[in-house]
Amino acid sequence: MSTFKELGLCDSLIEALSRQQITVPTDIQIEGYPIVRNQQDIWLSAPTGSGKTLAYLLPILTGIDSSGMALQVAILSPTQELAVQIHDCICSLESSTTSSVRSQLLIGNASAQRQKEKLKKKPHIVVGTLGRMLELARTGKLKLHQCRSVVIDEADNLLADDRIADVEAFIKMTPRDRQLVFTSATHKGGAFDIAESIGKDVQWRAARAPQAQAPAIEHSFVETRYHNKGRVLQQLLQVLKPERAIVFVHRNISAEELGDELPRRHPQLAVIHGNLSKFARQNALDRFRSGTIKVLIASDVAARGLDIKGVTHIFNLDLPSSSDDYIHRAGRTGRMGASGQVLSLPCEDELKLIRRYERDLNIRIERLTLDY
Repeated sequence: MSTFKELGLCDSLIEALSRQQITVPTDIQIEGYPIVRNQQDIWLSAPTGSGKTLAYLLPILTGIDSSGMALQVAILSPTQELAVQIHDCICSLESSTTSSVRSQLLIGNASAQRQKEKLKKKPHIVVGTLGRMLELARTGKLKLHQCRSVVIDEADNLLADDRIADVEAFIKMTPRDRQLVFTSATHKGGAFDIAESIGKDVQWRAARAPQAQAPAIEHSFVETRYHNKGRVLQQLLQVLKPERAIVFVHRNISAEELGDELPRRHPQLAVIHGNLSKFARQNALDRFRSGTIKVLIASDVAARGLDIKGVTHIFNLDLPSSSDDYIHRAGRTGRMGASGQVLSLPCEDELKLIRRYERDLNIRIERLTLDY
């Protein structure tokens, strides 16, 4: 099956996708559609930007009974940003069709009382963060007794030790025969084993090639001293003049410090981190998407689930601790055959990480030198 029509999508959904210049299903959409549509449990693993969200949304939307009044689908997200993106995706599809499917966003840092009032409109689909969804379910405002599908997006994150108990508590409030759909950009540790323990005959489907190996992505590094990383980054930004770049750091404080240091020489940048308000974070992302700013500095936590088109450069100021995380970051550039560049700035004791990425991912990361 190589077309949306052959997969079984209705004409109105196909037309809605076409308006977004989406005309051919990706590998993960082809693999996942029939399984999700048949209400079977599944884990969808594919790089960022490969169409995972549509891989479960399209069959789910096809199967919604829009004449019903009960909640049918709950989608759990580890971050507010990802939840907003998923909900926006649903709205963009439904606004282009004649369907009367109702959806609602449920996230923290928003009025819980307003969310409770909107739940009285009986949405068919809810999308939200685990904490807020569990809170509303426990108080009886979010009724899950007829929910037939639960999607756990970025399952490698939500099935971590500090969250698995809440995920299981949420699932236990749904019918025993409900479907579970897990997604991830990477396959980490025992996450799939946990999924198998709470699901039923969970099937594994993955995209054919890791995004980090995409031939259009160039991988390189510049060795530097830790205290020189900010200065080296400034020089790279001035030389490369990226059209749209994301700079990754590990901690909120690193993002804030770098955001204070760089604007003197590179004013077209913004910062997102876990301590930002919802409004400030969304404002920064909107400016980055529109092209008003060229560089986005992001902590790992704040960057979870980011889906931004046209990213040309990724800078790893703080190196990813694992090869899986390297793939996750690299997957934000070079999408759908576009060119991209990933540059890492290791100090001497981080060079072992560069060698690990090369070995684990079967890629070559070229050493670059700069004139200081």
